[in-house]
Amino acid sequence: MESRTLILEADRKAREKGFNQARWSATAGYAMNGQTVSRILSKGDCRMSTFLSLLKPLGLKLKIVEEGENGDEKCGS
Repeated sequence: MESRTLILEADRKAREKGFNQARWSATAGYAMNGQTVSRILSKGDCRMSTFLSLLKPLGLKLKIVEEGENGDEKCGS
């Protein structure tokens, strides 16, 4: 999975929970104007520590699983 995909999924979840970019960024302890979220959405990349901090106010966490778990198909299957 690419970083852009993870970031876009987190943004989708944030919006489902009623967070706009400014609220999400500020609640995570970053820029009050939403600049942090806006920047990572446009770049499609960020520091892991930033991404993990942004997940916390959403009640989300990042989990590493083996390919094939949770319905993902393994390469060559």
